[in-house]
Amino acid sequence: MTQEPRVVLTHNESGYTLLAEGEPYVIHGVGGVDDLQLLKEYGGNTIRTWDAEGIGDLLDEAHSLGIRVVAGIWLEHQRHGFDYNDPDQRHEELERVKSLVREHRNHPALLAWGIGNEVELGGELDVAIRQINDAAAVVKKLDPNHPRMAVVAEIGDDKAIRIQNECPDIDFLGINAYGGLASIPERLDEQGYTGAWAATEWGVLGHWESGQTPWGAPYEPTSAQKADFLRDVYTAAVEPTLGQTCLGSFAFLWGHKQEKTETWYGLLLPSGETTERVDVLSALWTGETPKNRAPRVEGIELLEGNPHAIALNENMPVRVNASDPDGDQMHVEWRLIPESSAVSMGGDFESGIEAADVRIEQEGNLGAIIHAPASNGAYRIFVTVRDGKGHAGTANMPIYVGMREENR
Repeated sequence: MTQEPRVVLTHNESGYTLLAEGEPYVIHGVGGVDDLQLLKEYGGNTIRTWDAEGIGDLLDEAHSLGIRVVAGIWLEHQRHGFDYNDPDQRHEELERVKSLVREHRNHPALLAWGIGNEVELGGELDVAIRQINDAAAVVKKLDPNHPRMAVVAEIGDDKAIRIQNECPDIDFLGINAYGGLASIPERLDEQGYTGAWAATEWGVLGHWESGQTPWGAPYEPTSAQKADFLRDVYTAAVEPTLGQTCLGSFAFLWGHKQEKTETWYGLLLPSGETTERVDVLSALWTGETPKNRAPRVEGIELLEGNPHAIALNENMPVRVNASDPDGDQMHVEWRLIPESSAVSMGGDFESGIEAADVRIEQEGNLGAIIHAPASNGAYRIFVTVRDGKGHAGTANMPIYVGMREENR
């Protein structure tokens, strides 16, 4: 007897709908795997992984909480040295795909398969599309009971329509979009894409999209600015198209990572607190505001001096513009961290950066005096504002200590 599909993508005159065990399913999701119990409490129902290697325990935990999983099928990138013109390397990769699908295809937490992640970035689109389709065909043959999603970095001029036309075994498109998410529905229409899609990474302005200092350090939005941006792009692109073309979204990142800074993308801090973006997501998912919310951090003010030319050993008086919506007492931590020198692409690994060993004196509840280092260099003044109840806000300010080479 043929098994009925566990999850199926349906299409009628109204639009596209995922049916999970016969019931309509809207993805209120995140990328990342940290603290699934916390995600459940805030109203999330889905997580996305980048690879399916070793996710057995994660699937079990997710199922116990009623959370579904889009299991990633990692496809190697040309920019990392993988040679897709080598038949042996391609064969080995597809054999790995088969193994992962066989291992997890019957798990009740599985919602869909995510085929690749930005495989085209730093490589040839033709090659990426070929391998996405080859992998999707393997997945479909072994597991026809769960849909397949191709995940790409933005949609370019023709990525979406090419995948629709050239990847028949892909059911819907996953789009990693940061600054451009709000215009995705319009741009999909312009390409002629008529299929379903999900926002698979989104929620902040990317570090490559923000303004920069004269020495090339990108300006990171504050946690308050990130929360406002997240709300704006969701209500512009995702919310109006749910049930039509959009199946839902995966905010990035449920956890934390070093990428340009340690706070740029994480919805959670390294110390575990939730940020204001989590409050916004919860309200969008559930229609209700969380009972206790994160502090709102608007920015850092340097009270004296020029952030582009801080003198060696200079005292820098600073103040954070912050408030707590619940009136909770705020606890403020200041650090001075060297600017990242990593040159990476597409979320490639970056090592963490230790704070500089400088003297910092607290000045009242929201201020401090930071003693500048004795040698030239680019740094960031970081501030973290905690409410003592598991929530926090952040901001940072790029500064340059000493004289830059071009000004000597």
